[in-house]
Amino acid sequence: MSHDYLERYRGQAVELTTGPRGARVPQATIDVLRTTFATAPRMIEVAPKIWNLVGIGISSRAMIDAPEGLIIFDTGDDLEDGERALAEFRKVSSRPIKAIVYSHNHYAHGTAPFLKDSPDAIVIGHHDVNRHLKEIVTGFASGGEFPEAVPALTARYQQQFALLLPPDGPDTGFAATIPPNKPKGTVPATHLVREGEAMNVAGLTMKFFTEHFSDSEDTLTAWIPELGFVYNNFLWPSLFNFYTLRGDVFRDPRSWRDGLRVIRDLEPEVLVNTHALPTTGRAEVKRVLESYMDAINFLIDQTLRGINRGLSADELKGFVQLPAHLRDFPYNAETYSEFFYFPPHLYHHVFGWYDGNAASIHRLPEDEESRRIVAGFGGPERVLAQQREAFAAGDLVWASRLAGWLLASDPGNAAYRQAQADALRQIAYRAPGTIARHFCLSRALELEGKVKVPASVLPDAAAVLAVEPARYIDFQRIRLAPERALEVDQRLVIEIDDRGARHALHVRRGVCEFVRDPGAPRAGDLGLKLAHAAWADLYLGRESLDALLAHGRARASDDAAVRRFFALFDTPREACGDTSA
Repeated sequence: MSHDYLERYRGQAVELTTGPRGARVPQATIDVLRTTFATAPRMIEVAPKIWNLVGIGISSRAMIDAPEGLIIFDTGDDLEDGERALAEFRKVSSRPIKAIVYSHNHYAHGTAPFLKDSPDAIVIGHHDVNRHLKEIVTGFASGGEFPEAVPALTARYQQQFALLLPPDGPDTGFAATIPPNKPKGTVPATHLVREGEAMNVAGLTMKFFTEHFSDSEDTLTAWIPELGFVYNNFLWPSLFNFYTLRGDVFRDPRSWRDGLRVIRDLEPEVLVNTHALPTTGRAEVKRVLESYMDAINFLIDQTLRGINRGLSADELKGFVQLPAHLRDFPYNAETYSEFFYFPPHLYHHVFGWYDGNAASIHRLPEDEESRRIVAGFGGPERVLAQQREAFAAGDLVWASRLAGWLLASDPGNAAYRQAQADALRQIAYRAPGTIARHFCLSRALELEGKVKVPASVLPDAAAVLAVEPARYIDFQRIRLAPERALEVDQRLVIEIDDRGARHALHVRRGVCEFVRDPGAPRAGDLGLKLAHAAWADLYLGRESLDALLAHGRARASDDAAVRRFFALFDTPREACGDTSA
């Protein structure tokens, strides 16, 4: 079984170069990206009256000069991004904007400047796009089945998109980066559409497809038969990303493939994409789409074949490898993710964590297992010597593994931390995809004490205040420390008096139940009254309960008893993994 996917990390020669802002990256990554993705800003006239703005930020934008005015497709990542895109489009045409079309929620955040320019423009989106836009505003984007876990997902998001990396130098982010904390210009869609719906947009008939999705469940494909034009979020400039290391909802590869199939069967002449450079000509569009689809089909079918042959998730990494003609197709390049992520992801979706090996069911804790492995290798000095030999030989995966056992057995050891940092940094430099690069560099810098990688990142106060109080009162329940509450049976009724909301938390012997409607007061109930802003400050740790009570921002039925109740829970800082004194 081949393990070619690891060879670049095991001594294989990889030509490195200096990329934008000094990033140390493989030359091959830069070369292939240039064929599918714009690395510098430019306006492409794709076809008569169809323009594609590329190279500004992570997303592409498009404009059609329609009979009744302009149609804009996507607006950008943030307010500034939208302003810049509008300025570029205005260099092409001064006609009024009649419509804005969202491919999905990710690039709907530069819309405000467009509507300031043309306030009568309609905004078209998938029938679920506004729900997703609201979730983003309220801190719940990509929460999947458990939105309570968004703080942890946000922390991984920060690593994946290089928010913790330096602004320049060899360890800086590359390609797929998103600037942090930039003001948004998000505007909800005014016209929500469903699968197969058609409407007249600025004098052109536009048909919409919403059944299938790629990296967002509100993916919309727009088809204008008169122009032979499709705008879509299915063809990317790099390998499809079914599993993102930061975590997300399950991205079904069958849906992504079927979305591509819909586009192919329309036989478009002009294909404009949310990220990739545009493609024109019916035959070329078909060739590109089918080469991308075939890689997805290969992944699905060969993973399932391997599963039925009894292969484990780890064995599937070597068993399912793209044939050369698909691997070398530029749009399938591993410039964002790496192909070997995906077979284990599908395996886990089928089976969960159990790999079919009965010996895997009962395992020693990682720290104990690591201590025993280190002892079995001859002790920490011998393992460190082997680690350094492997590193010097370019056997980086093994060097990282050895350093990992050492660290698990002695997490504070400076030599072990530096050994792992060195291995991860070199893996990052050689990684073809930006996702692994950014995670490895974030961890390397953390081990060196240069950055703090949070376990979780809480939302800001605006996000808490943007939703009904019930949501974050409910989320308080997962902070309960059960060992503190094993003998407790107590209800706390929380009244958010400026929102007319009244909910309860019932701690019952190590479990906390959220009670949306607590009904009439019960004997023994505790009570806490406060404004929504005060609750947000308490939940986020911006102000303590003691301070809220002392300053009159909160009123308790029994100050001491309510303090004891909240002492059953992790503090906001503890809830984010910070247990330092």
